Amino acid sequence: MKYFLDTYALIEIAEGSPKYQKYVDSDAVTLKDNLAELYYFLLKKYDDKTADFFLDKFSKIVVELPITFIAKAMIFKHNHTKTRFSYIDCLGYAYSLEDKRIFLTGDRAFESMENVELIR
Repeated sequence: MKYFLDTYALIEIAEGSPKYQKYVDSDAVTLKDNLAELYYFLLKKYDDKTADFFLDKFSKIVVELPITFIAKAMIFKHNHTKTRFSYIDCLGYAYSLEDKRIFLTGDRAFESMENVELIR
């Protein structure tokens, strides 16, 4: 299976959640934006050394977002205004749909969406 790891999934993996361990060695990708969110989370909760470690670890799975995905992501955000998805979540979700990857998250807002694996 091919996965897209959103920030929630990255955090769970970084913190050693057993529910997410099977995804560590999967065919997974993420965006630089998700790494920025992860870094900030780890910096606040732990320290810069921990944040640097996981930035380096996950930088190997970063993919570049094609410019054409911006419109798709913002149309998705516009169509789901009540859900209040973040811009980064919308970009990642649009990428996962186009690249035929399962969007891996723990965010309940994605629960009823297609192509999502929700792990809590």
